[in-house]
Amino acid sequence: MAVTEVIDGIIDLIDKNMIAKTNVASNVTAGDTLVNVENSFHYEPDQEAILIDYGYNDSSSPHYGVYEYIRIKEVNNTHWITLYDPVVSDWYTSELSFVQKTVGHAPLYSQNILYGDREVIPTTDMAITVEPLSMSNEWLYIQGGLSEEYRVSIMVYGKDVETEEGMVILNKYTDALYKLMMSELHIDINNYESPLMQDTISTVGTDTCGYVVVEDTPQNRKMFVLTSTIPRGAVFDIQDNIQTHIDLSILNITYYTEDGRNLMRLDLDQEIGAYLLSEYAVFRRRRRYFYDSRIDNIEYGTVQKGAAFIRAARLNWFGKEIEEYQFPQKSKGVDYFKEIELPSSSSSSGV
Repeated sequence: MAVTEVIDGIIDLIDKNMIAKTNVASNVTAGDTLVNVENSFHYEPDQEAILIDYGYNDSSSPHYGVYEYIRIKEVNNTHWITLYDPVVSDWYTSELSFVQKTVGHAPLYSQNILYGDREVIPTTDMAITVEPLSMSNEWLYIQGGLSEEYRVSIMVYGKDVETEEGMVILNKYTDALYKLMMSELHIDINNYESPLMQDTISTVGTDTCGYVVVEDTPQNRKMFVLTSTIPRGAVFDIQDNIQTHIDLSILNITYYTEDGRNLMRLDLDQEIGAYLLSEYAVFRRRRRYFYDSRIDNIEYGTVQKGAAFIRAARLNWFGKEIEEYQFPQKSKGVDYFKEIELPSSSSSSGV
């Protein structure tokens, strides 16, 4: 299994949750404490964020170089959040205003989440690096489950090494990362998902199994197949912003066209609840399953990068998955072909 997929999965998780952005869905005016957003899924109470629009880099905009700090009191539902304090400025949908999570009044940017550590780290912004350290394994059962354990170093680099505030910000980022990774004990790595094309009908408490409808695309046909054809069995999940159901099997697939759309109906083996498009429902196929993962150690300190000393924290993460090996194995050492012999003229020339 590729370690690059593990690192990419962790980077994606950090990007989605530590930089979480969502557009405002209606105008926010000075004095508001209730903010309408497109999707509040990656936000939680007591988190910090900023209100900003794309006038930030436009010298002709009244919001040039301006953003407003906010603190979330409550996530009411998918589309509304309540703030502790009233908004000071006006933020309009016509200006593409959005909410972006921040930690300790120090936003993180996608370009500063890096694959692998660096000799030189930008010291004017927060930066996070994710680097593979090792892979070890042990047999769990014969035949033939091999548990493979990946070790990864997550470095958090903070700015303003001289100030007390800089240390506080670094510690807040470290705590936020620890909480995030501990909430993902079965971290999603290289999973495939597709949005539902219609709400599901709840079958809970009935004798009827559920079904989902997704778009009929070549990739969906490749990934959403009968469970009987998959060696690892029930690897499908359904999720929206409210609930999730795991370990589903696909028993039957129907391809059809409706309202000009090519669709796939996937009949499942279990009862499911009502999953809604308004709650961003998706159907997923797990491609790599980590049965155990967590941050098991954190180190704090100061490191030298280039000519600069900057504050840093190291979070040591491990993840375990099972790789199935089939026995007996075919030998790779079988010589099926006759050896190609050099022409006699080549031998006489000494080549």
